[in-house]
Amino acid sequence: MHLSSRLLAAALPFAASLVHAQGNNTNYTTGLVAALNSVGLTSLAAALNSPAVPPALLSALQQGNHTVFAPNNAALGAVDPSALANLANILAYHVTAGHVDVESLKENTTTVVRSSLSAEPAVLLPANQSQVIVLSKATNGTLILENDDRNVHTSTNATYQNLQVFVVDRVLRIPGNFSSVVAGQTELSALAGAVTAALPDLVPTLTRAKGLTLFAPVNSAIQAVSEQLGQVNASTLTSILLNHLINGTAVYSTQITEGSNLNLTSAGGSPTTFVSNSSGVFVTSGSSTAKIVKANVLTSNGVIHLIDRVLLNTDSNPGQASSAAASYSSVQASQTSSQTGAVTAGPGTGAAGSLILGGG
Repeated sequence: MHLSSRLLAAALPFAASLVHAQGNNTNYTTGLVAALNSVGLTSLAAALNSPAVPPALLSALQQGNHTVFAPNNAALGAVDPSALANLANILAYHVTAGHVDVESLKENTTTVVRSSLSAEPAVLLPANQSQVIVLSKATNGTLILENDDRNVHTSTNATYQNLQVFVVDRVLRIPGNFSSVVAGQTELSALAGAVTAALPDLVPTLTRAKGLTLFAPVNSAIQAVSEQLGQVNASTLTSILLNHLINGTAVYSTQITEGSNLNLTSAGGSPTTFVSNSSGVFVTSGSSTAKIVKANVLTSNGVIHLIDRVLLNTDSNPGQASSAAASYSSVQASQTSSQTGAVTAGPGTGAAGSLILGGG
C-alpha cells in the first residue's frame, strides 16, 4: 500500500532533512535509500529521492547513534490525513538516541526509553525531558512497543551507518493530555466521575501541570469504598486524592522496580513507598497498600498507574508536599541537556540510564 500523495508530500520535509543533516552526502543518501528499500520501506525511500531541501526536521539525527521505529507502507498509508499537521512530532516520537540491544532485554520485562519528541504542547514534562516509549521483549525474541493500549510489533531489524531501523506495523500514537487519557481508560470512569463531582477544578489543574504521577484506583476499588468516601467532607476527600499523586515528576514502572526502596512524597505531603516481589508491585501511603494492575499509561505531562485499591490516607502536610515538589523541580531544572536512553534512575535525579542503549 503506497502513501497517498498528500501524506507523501508531508513526509518529504522529514525525509529530506535526513539528507540535509548529513550535508547532502550523496553516498549516505544512496545507502540509506537502499537500506530502506531492502526492508520494504519503499514509501519512505521514495520520499528520500525528492530534490526538496526544506528546513531540517530532526537535524540532530546524524549526531551519534539512533534507533528508528519505521512504520511500514501500510501503517503510513493508514494515517488519518488530519494528523498530517503533526507529522514532525509523529516522526520524532519514532526515534530514540542510541541503539536498542534486543539480546540484552529480558523477556516480558518492561523497558522505558526516551524518544526524540520534546516539543510543547505535545510534551509537557519537566525540564528537558522528552516523551517516552515503552518496550518489551516477546517470548519469541521480537521487540514490542506498548502504545496506547496496543502492542505494536517490530519485524525487520536493519542498520545503516549510525541508524538502527526496526520496521513497525503501526504508527505510534503520541500520548494525549491528562484529561483525554483518563477519559479513554474505561477502568477509571468511577474515579473520573467522583473527582469531577467533588472537585471539578482538579482534572483541569492536573492537565496543565508539568510532570505528574497518578496512582489511579480502578472502578472496583472506588466502588468498594464508595460508602466511606460518601461520608467524608471535601477537605478530607482532597487529602485522600492528593495522596494518590506525585507532583512535579513522572515516575515510570522501571524507576519503581529498579529501586523497591524508592521513597517519594505525595502531593498531600505523605511518604509514598513501594515494594516489588513475585506477586507484583505495590504502593503504600499511610496504612493503605495497593497493587499496580496496569502500569505506564502515558500522558503528555506524566504517567498513570492503575491500582486495585483506594489509598485511604487522610493525612495532609502541605508544607512537606510543597518542599518535595520544589525539590523535584530544582533537580530536574538543573538538567541543561536533553535526556536520552533507558529510564531507570529514581525521580529527583532527572537522569536516564543506558541499560539497553549504546550512545554514539
